[in-house]
Amino acid sequence: MYSNGDDLIAQLNRLLEKLHQTDGNKQGSTVINIYEKGSLHVDHVENQHFYGDKWTKALQGKEPKECLPSTELSFDDNTPLSALFQKNHHKELSAMIDSWRPYLINDNPTIDALDMTSFCFDFKKTIATSIYIDIGRLLHDHALIDDNMNKLAWYLFYHSNLSKSQATLHAQLRKYKKR
Repeated sequence: MYSNGDDLIAQLNRLLEKLHQTDGNKQGSTVINIYEKGSLHVDHVENQHFYGDKWTKALQGKEPKECLPSTELSFDDNTPLSALFQKNHHKELSAMIDSWRPYLINDNPTIDALDMTSFCFDFKKTIATSIYIDIGRLLHDHALIDDNMNKLAWYLFYHSNLSKSQATLHAQLRKYKKR
């Protein structure tokens, strides 16, 4: 991090100032995990840049690979959530998705839970945290096909209204996987 002889408080203040500047000019966001294990330590720093309406417009109608050439994504608009999970976890996944149905906007009950591709939640009836907790339980059991939470975060970014930021989705998935 910073090692120019300043005390820890000065270093943290500079870091917070830079974060505030980044957030204020809408050039990006930063997720930082700081923990104390003998001494204060920055464990993880992750940046994501976003471009407001230009980014949203650029994403509309495009496949993920067109928008994110550096990211290997193996899904499209018609890929069900179940395609990202191992078959031996499909029973738990199906039960989890069925438990979400009362909170989904325009849910079609004739579509099997494992075939669902879109998850638009009514946040007047539920909170995103409960959804993250459900997903975290499956992630804790290593239910993903390739154990790639980043891919799941991108999937949920495109196929749900859980967050307007892929980085936030990824951070929440990591948080609730550990619980």
